[in-house]
Amino acid sequence: MQVLDTVGWVGDGDDTDFFLAIERTFDLRLRLNLPWTTFGEVRDHVVAHVAAFGGGGTTCATQMTFYRLRRALGLGRHVGTDAPLSPLIGNKLRPAFTDLEADTDLKMPATRAGWLGIAGDFCFAVAVAVLAFATLAPPLRIFAAGASAYTGLWLRYIDRRRLPRGCDTTGDLARLVTEQNRGRLARDGARLTASEIWRIIQQLAAEESGIDPNLIGPDTTFFRAKARAA
Repeated sequence: MQVLDTVGWVGDGDDTDFFLAIERTFDLRLRLNLPWTTFGEVRDHVVAHVAAFGGGGTTCATQMTFYRLRRALGLGRHVGTDAPLSPLIGNKLRPAFTDLEADTDLKMPATRAGWLGIAGDFCFAVAVAVLAFATLAPPLRIFAAGASAYTGLWLRYIDRRRLPRGCDTTGDLARLVTEQNRGRLARDGARLTASEIWRIIQQLAAEESGIDPNLIGPDTTFFRAKARAA
């Protein structure tokens, strides 16, 4: 498969989102104005960081995460990776994930809005539309927008949230949590090879670009070439 010369970013924040994802995933801080132009340079930096600050471990990262989650949930050894997650988490998903983050020292994946949360987002959209397009007198317009926004906040507050997509079992949760905490787990003794680092970088770049991750090679550049002035 022919790799791309560039992913064609234009510098409107797409590169920033990618580097923020790199920082979050590998638990590192990148300084501003880095002179990188290719994804291979990102890979080399992350590999060097893991070599310098990682634990040099050999334990499977997903296995380590699963054991932490199982212990934090108070489950016994009989509970395997195929155990349904919903009955173990309960109905109060938001505080449950907050407690898991505190107990495991690992970032949890983002939950999805339930029906009440979706209705709350609709209320916010209505509030914006009222302010922008309504022909009501200013006091009435402000009151209507404020009431709609307040309703949206209340609905989002009482929303019970839903599990992340594709997170039906304890094994699914362990996989998602592992993908977001590679750097932290490596420092705790999990295995993180150069090939695994490269795969993750490809995936993060592909998510930002909307392309096949296999099309991104070490020499693929971030930005499209600027046209020369005539």
